[in-house]
Amino acid sequence: MTTSTVEYVAGSELPPMVVQFLANDNTSVIDLTSFTFVLKLALDTTTTALTKTTGMTGSTTGVTVNWAAGELALPAGMYLFELRASYGNLDYVRQGTLVIRPDLA
Repeated sequence: MTTSTVEYVAGSELPPMVVQFLANDNTSVIDLTSFTFVLKLALDTTTTALTKTTGMTGSTTGVTVNWAAGELALPAGMYLFELRASYGNLDYVRQGTLVIRPDLA
């Protein structure tokens, strides 16, 4: 599995984040069409800054995370993200880094 780093600028109009889950062969993308998703952002492993359960759509190419206006109105910093895809008794988890950079003065 590869580690993902996503970068946004505080206050910007945010494009969606697209995350792929790879099968055991590390080349095939898992079809997430019928899955539900939970995304968590945190500055460390003890406190969650954001838990997102809506605005995410699974497909044959991964999951698209759409951000609502103001949803990432968090202090600038390097956040850990954990995206859990669930279907029945299957749970796939992907982790990475989401960086929110300060807006220039």
